[in-house]
Amino acid sequence: MADPIKIRATLKGSTGEVRLLIPHQMESGLRHDPAGQRIPADYITSMTLSLNDRPVIEAGLGTAVSANPQFAFQLQDVKAGDRVGVAWLDNHGQRGDAETTFGTT
Repeated sequence: MADPIKIRATLKGSTGEVRLLIPHQMESGLRHDPAGQRIPADYITSMTLSLNDRPVIEAGLGTAVSANPQFAFQLQDVKAGDRVGVAWLDNHGQRGDAETTFGTT
């Protein structure tokens, strides 16, 4: 089982900041191991950020994203107690998701 997504949501006024760290190896399929064998492609293809179960950001990712990618987003008109979630899908059909609630700083 992969490590869980780290998600943090903080609130300043009505602006919410979401920070994510998604544990994923993000292999492009172009690198080789020490024995010279090609490392198979394994990368996140899509990610969705939702606020109170409504998608607010949808992103297409690919091979140019580094391993264990980190993201930060700012959302407007957010209040304490709102739920923010993230879900991802990779090129092998593996999925991950996490959710947290906005708090104040």
